[in-house]
Amino acid sequence: MEIRTYISLVATWRMIIILGIISLVYACSCPDEKISHLSAIAPSRHTLLAVTPSLSLQLTGDTLNKSYPQLRTGKVFPITGLLRVDGKAYRFMGGDSLRISPLASLSEDTVGWTGKYSFLFPGKGWEQRVYDDSWWSEGKGAFGPVKGYYYPAHTLWGAENIYVRRHIKVDNKEVFKNHKVYARYVCDDQIKLFCNGGFLLENGFTHLTKCQRLTDGAISQIVDGDNVLAAYCRNTGGAGLLDFGLYIENKTYADAKPATLKKMNVQATQTQFIFQCGEVKLQIDFVSPSLSERWDMTGWPVGFLTYQVRTKSGKEHTVEVLFDVDTEWMFGKREIDSWIEQDWRFVKSDSLYLAMAADETTFSYEDNHVILSQKLCAENENRGVLLLGYEEGKTFQYSGESLRPLWNKDGTREIKELMMSVGNRYQELKAECSKLDYRWNIKAFQVGNKAFAEQMLPAYRNFISSHRFISSSDNKLFCLGDTLGNVREAYENFPTLLFFNRTDWMKGLLNPVFAYCEDIHWVKKYPPYDIGLYPIASKQVKLEDCAVEAAANMLMMTTAIVEAEQDFDYAGMHWEQLGMWADYLQKKMKKETYPITGLLNENDERVKCVLGLAAYRKLIQLNKESLKR
Repeated sequence: MEIRTYISLVATWRMIIILGIISLVYACSCPDEKISHLSAIAPSRHTLLAVTPSLSLQLTGDTLNKSYPQLRTGKVFPITGLLRVDGKAYRFMGGDSLRISPLASLSEDTVGWTGKYSFLFPGKGWEQRVYDDSWWSEGKGAFGPVKGYYYPAHTLWGAENIYVRRHIKVDNKEVFKNHKVYARYVCDDQIKLFCNGGFLLENGFTHLTKCQRLTDGAISQIVDGDNVLAAYCRNTGGAGLLDFGLYIENKTYADAKPATLKKMNVQATQTQFIFQCGEVKLQIDFVSPSLSERWDMTGWPVGFLTYQVRTKSGKEHTVEVLFDVDTEWMFGKREIDSWIEQDWRFVKSDSLYLAMAADETTFSYEDNHVILSQKLCAENENRGVLLLGYEEGKTFQYSGESLRPLWNKDGTREIKELMMSVGNRYQELKAECSKLDYRWNIKAFQVGNKAFAEQMLPAYRNFISSHRFISSSDNKLFCLGDTLGNVREAYENFPTLLFFNRTDWMKGLLNPVFAYCEDIHWVKKYPPYDIGLYPIASKQVKLEDCAVEAAANMLMMTTAIVEAEQDFDYAGMHWEQLGMWADYLQKKMKKETYPITGLLNENDERVKCVLGLAAYRKLIQLNKESLKR
């Protein structure tokens, strides 16, 4: 009994300490006194621009002018940013180049290529450069259905297996020095690729063209004269497809030297960079306007970056800013749409939208690269804006309904309209975001130190970059990550949302879980760990229920909302569920016999039971207080 009492006391004190810290963080307000500048932070990795979960740019450290930003999946977002000053180019964003030129083109880039092929296993050594393939059949690549197919195949492949040897002539292998070399391919279903007998890659089905960089060892196997790119492909069902080729880096921007980074400043809603480009200073600001509080823009799939140049001497310079986006790298080969609407030049590739002011912008499309450029001069005050939008094609499926995103809950809005709305007032939006950054920066440094600020401030953008905002059929907000209704992830995000006073988003995390549990099909006495994978709410993905953790977390998070709002209504709406979960924890405590060995931690079921029940007792107290008022 004494041991159980000791455990309860330790856990209760831990709860008191945690609630005290959260209350302190929440209660702190911005001081009246002004400071001359924001305290700069530079996290090791942060969300550079939050547009949608499918297009949120991540940056590691201060590498904007050294490498490409990445998507949440780890895939690079192939955007290059250049500033040309008096004809000299400085790269402020992206790597050296993602442009590639063919050494041996794919079928879709030409009218086809000639290769040797066999449907039967040709024996050992078939992939080597020195091999007698004179008895093989000769055909024109690509291989697959020759009619009525989405990809230009020229030789019918209807068997399960195919072996293909493609002879490539190299006149001077010195061209590979200081250049990246890539294998590009498309396959259905499984491919193994070799170069002169050396293994290059192995992969499964892809209906989009893939591009993989060759290692230095693989490049060293290429010789002057005849080389062989050999592929084995297996079709496990349906139509088979095989196409492959070799490409080399095209250093279009080889003359561009990296701009000199003078300053980097990461705040809650935006990230600022200042670069020195010769005698010109360039300021780049990445702004996530959906974090604005003045306008209801939650979940808008739009972001923008502003650019501005300054000179110290007052000397006039010819200055041009240029953005190059590799659509081939992003989506595979896709058609490009470009049009002018209400003074904005739009470019659309697959799901990606780009826009700049039409009367100042030059547009071109070369080798699957979208290029937007603008001359900066007195007429446009040496500044401009690039808008980015992204259209996620999936519709959220919940309880037999198709639910739309919050920004388009009536189904009548278009992304281009949102982009024009943002673009027409981008300076006002940026000023609003700067005010928010000022407030949250002061609060973060007032509550904690620089380490706390570097953890808390970027978390705001990280959250919105990984969540979708959906309007339910009864007009409630659903805030959903990739794993829907993940109770543990919601619990981990609550301190951030408490700090930023976003109780609306806190409710949005819990609303889908409450709705799921209040459905007649849910019969368990505790909440689910999750409710499915986006975009379909179906059943729990995690195999273990983690029932104690889920019940305790839901009770604690609901208590946090009630205390933050000083309003019991949200808990009152779900009082039956909350009581059932508390009863489950109470019975669990009485039923289980816990060993005395082991250390307590926040994930220990004993601690979770105590914390969950303490939160429920707090709710009972808050309910009584609300009834008195």
